[in-house]
Amino acid sequence: MPISKFFRAVVEGATSDGRHVPRAHIIEMAESYNPAFRGSRANLEHIKSVLPDSLFRAYGDIAAVKYEEISDGPLKGKLALLVQVDATDDLVKLRQARQKVYSSIEYIEKFADTGKAYLTGIGFTDTPASLGAEMLTFCAQIEHSPLASRKSQSDAIFTEATEINLEFEAEQESKTNLLTTIKAMFTKKQTGDDARLNDVHQAVELVAQQVEGKFSALTALEQQFSELKIASDATNQELAELKTTLSKTDRNFSQRERSTGSDSAILTDC
Repeated sequence: MPISKFFRAVVEGATSDGRHVPRAHIIEMAESYNPAFRGSRANLEHIKSVLPDSLFRAYGDIAAVKYEEISDGPLKGKLALLVQVDATDDLVKLRQARQKVYSSIEYIEKFADTGKAYLTGIGFTDTPASLGAEMLTFCAQIEHSPLASRKSQSDAIFTEATEINLEFEAEQESKTNLLTTIKAMFTKKQTGDDARLNDVHQAVELVAQQVEGKFSALTALEQQFSELKIASDATNQELAELKTTLSKTDRNFSQRERSTGSDSAILTDC
């Protein structure tokens, strides 16, 4: 699946219940996250469906986490958590369609008796206000948060949704072309005439194999073209014969006279 570049998922600051993400939690999440220990998934709006074909199915996994201090701009000096996502094709399509461009992480302050913060998920959304400033005040003022049903655990924390720049790493080409292969042969650091002659011999063999394959493909195409030409010529011949037949058909004709009936009567001998 496509692997994203690291993107800034959260900066030390507000959460959806009026609390703040302290610097220590960001460091702990970056240092403690391990997919082999406890993998965390990406979803939409922090809604986790058990149905694989649901709109709210998982859209990937969190592959890696790290932190860095912001060096410029209005957030200079603050610590940011950077996340890398192993995305599904559906998440890539959403990104291409410029949908769900904001992210909000879910984490637990003290996970599994470790006493450290742990990243448990990331949600993508289109409306930062749904997890942002307007929701912050509302969630902080009531006992039961409207986001409670979306949490993986009752003590989980949702951070404020922030806009992200989700880009994906370029996939490495698995195949090398003929020119690259031959160049690699002649760039080896070998000594001696035998080694150089061996490289030349291998390169010639490789070129011969490639050329033979191309000629085989070309021969097959020529055969197909020849068969198509024969079929086309036959069709043209039939069409020409049909035109000739139609051109000789008499176009002059007269309509049969209408029947006038009979004036004679049939007599019965009684």
